[in-house]
Amino acid sequence: MKITSVRTRHANRSIWGHLAEREKTLPLVTPLDIYPQFKETRGSWFWDSGMAVVEIEVEDGLVGTGWCEDGCKAIPLIIENHMSRLLIGQDSGEIEGIWDRLFRASLPYGRKGVALQALSAIDLALWDLAGKATNKPIYQLLGGPVQPDIPVYASALHPVGTAKVKAEAKAYVAEGYKAMKMRFPCGPGHGIEGMRANEEHIANVRNAVGDDIEIMADAYMGWDFLYAKKMVKRLEQYRLAWIEEAFLPDDLNSYAKLRQETDIPVSGGEHEYTRFGFEQIIENKAMDIIQPDLRRCGGLSEGRRICSLALAAGVTVIPHAYGPTHIHFALSETVIPMVEYFPLPCWDALPDVEVEPIFHDEPQPVNGRVSAPDKPGLGVTVNEKIFND
Repeated sequence: MKITSVRTRHANRSIWGHLAEREKTLPLVTPLDIYPQFKETRGSWFWDSGMAVVEIEVEDGLVGTGWCEDGCKAIPLIIENHMSRLLIGQDSGEIEGIWDRLFRASLPYGRKGVALQALSAIDLALWDLAGKATNKPIYQLLGGPVQPDIPVYASALHPVGTAKVKAEAKAYVAEGYKAMKMRFPCGPGHGIEGMRANEEHIANVRNAVGDDIEIMADAYMGWDFLYAKKMVKRLEQYRLAWIEEAFLPDDLNSYAKLRQETDIPVSGGEHEYTRFGFEQIIENKAMDIIQPDLRRCGGLSEGRRICSLALAAGVTVIPHAYGPTHIHFALSETVIPMVEYFPLPCWDALPDVEVEPIFHDEPQPVNGRVSAPDKPGLGVTVNEKIFND
């Protein structure tokens, strides 16, 4: 079917909630940790840019919906002023060709960043449209499901105090989660005292959940190699499933060296783009686990190519962040063992504030697993209320 219109809308909310506002109160490691004025909270520098929603309509009136986050106030400009010109009149089923044309056409300002996020949202909308046109869930179009449901891990556990963290971790175990991830509070700018705080946070969670639950931790690009080398030696006794994003995304040397220093698996890639970026990670043997985000890296089309590279190299894929896109993705790939999930209210704006869901009919975990959805396309609709926040 021919594409007749491409619409973009901006919402002030995304899956992260009002993240910048929430993070003003959370002591979390940050890539700006080396600067004293920015090291205490991400909210001191983070831009909460909301969510861009793309709606692609074809001649019979069917609409496919995709979305992306980060830098999203710029994305409608890119799509409406450039990419839409390469979409109108095209066959919506030519997803591969459309992806390649948009990638090539955006090279002067693209390859990564907001241009790839715009392309990702378009790609997701086209897959949603393909599923709706055939009345099939997307994972079936991709050859799945490879299993009837997929494990998810609870991703939260901010450093908000020993008692609260232990209670939260125990609650996740009671809800059936077999794995959970926490955030490190400190980086090099916090010195030895920060190292002790990081270790204490890990120890609190391990002591709360025992030895039969997997735990992992996220450094969010906030460490350097010497700091990480010391830190992992302190943490090996806690048997972490992985340490995530220890360094800046392009510092593949440090990732590769850290793998040689520790038995703790090293992960990253949520801020990487396209198969070309992930090919460099794999060739440099920089990570044990790669974590592409389909809303950034190029959508489902590019995610499949990234999985092919990983499968051939024996590298595990665990997508970054939760959402219907990653459920369909995981259900169609043998190289993905689990998916991240943000228990609510994780990134809510403020305590005691009711948070509207981003999507209607989004699959929810039961006993730490999400079943294969049966609705066509991505199987969700965007909640119109988020455009009024």
